[in-house]
Amino acid sequence: MTGKSARLGPVLLAVVLSGCSVGQGTGAASGKLFVLDCSSAGDYCDSAGVCGTPSAPADYNLNPDFFAGEPIDQLAQFPSSNAPPLSGSEPRMNRITIRLQRSGKQIENTDALFFDVVNSYEVARCVRGREVPIAGQPNQHDYDDRYCFRASTTGPARVRISVESGIIHSTLSPRSTCTRPAAATADDVLPINGVVQTVDGGAWESWIEFADFGAAAQNDQPDPTARAPISPTFRIQLEDRLHATAFSLTLQDEKVVTAQVDLQPPLDPDIGGSLTGWFDFKLERGQSAQIFP
Repeated sequence: MTGKSARLGPVLLAVVLSGCSVGQGTGAASGKLFVLDCSSAGDYCDSAGVCGTPSAPADYNLNPDFFAGEPIDQLAQFPSSNAPPLSGSEPRMNRITIRLQRSGKQIENTDALFFDVVNSYEVARCVRGREVPIAGQPNQHDYDDRYCFRASTTGPARVRISVESGIIHSTLSPRSTCTRPAAATADDVLPINGVVQTVDGGAWESWIEFADFGAAAQNDQPDPTARAPISPTFRIQLEDRLHATAFSLTLQDEKVVTAQVDLQPPLDPDIGGSLTGWFDFKLERGQSAQIFP
């Protein structure tokens, strides 16, 4: 999977075509933002009239009141460092796009924050927090430490958000705030020579913590070695709960990140900033043509 094919653009198009789900839920997303030439009036300015710049972004609040998720079957399995070997006959991996919107309007007419869970299986393994006992040695984590950090055996699972080789991508599209299209993607340190680096304590530039990710959590079983392994066919089902207790995003202009990934000369950003927040909702079928296999 290349950096370009893994990015959120195609998923945004799929979501536009798929329609909306019921949208009930709770959550928040606020922080700092700048958007140059946001509208005919100029750059993005907050409610107090303070206009954001790359060096001093202005206050921004998504004020989400519409929450939705679209599961999508992948054509292939995302590579994993310690996933069980596949025979080639397994069902396609599940992917889910989570979105928080300012309203239930079509996404080209509202501000929207997207979390594209490229690999539901890997995220579920992090949320499960299973450990494998090894005689005479420390237990082995049944999740990928490059993308997953757990501060405790029963607390929320922190998952890395990154553009290149990531298992979750995130993008902010402020389409009702700005009249011109602009998209900021959650940034992280790029792999070194193609190798994704482990970061101690989950101190990534962008991350999300899940307390509930469908049926993945088994916190009622405090012994992580007694928890069942996650099936490679794991998927989010209707009525499953998606509860992120916190997220923190460092936002960068998508074109700047693309230039970095493609080793092109650096570009000046037109949009950027940071967001923090949380969300909690159940996956529900929408009234229109939502993608549910």
